[in-house]
Amino acid sequence: MKALASVHRIGLWTASAAAADVTGDFSVYSHCDLAVRTWAGRAAPDLQLPDNESAFAARWHSFTDHDRTCLHALTLFTLTWGAHARTDQHTAPPLD
Repeated sequence: MKALASVHRIGLWTASAAAADVTGDFSVYSHCDLAVRTWAGRAAPDLQLPDNESAFAARWHSFTDHDRTCLHALTLFTLTWGAHARTDQHTAPPLD
C-alpha cells in the first residue's frame, strides 16, 4: 500500500483499496470508507449508523471491541455483501 501511494497521482484511498483487493488483506482498507458506510447501512438499516466518517469509524470499531481481526472480518463481510447485493439486482433472463 505504501509503495502504491508513493506513485504520483495515486492517493491513499486508491492505494489501500487496490492493496486490499489484490492481497485480500483488508486491514489496510479504510474501515470508515463510503462503501463500508453505504453497505453497512443497507445491510442493517435499523442500526441508524452515523454518516460522518469519524463517528462511523468509532461505532464500527466498537462493534468489534476494537479487535483488528474482527474489524477486518466485519469490513470484508460488509463489502462482500454489498458486492453481492449490487450484482444480485441484475438478474439474467432464464435460459431456454
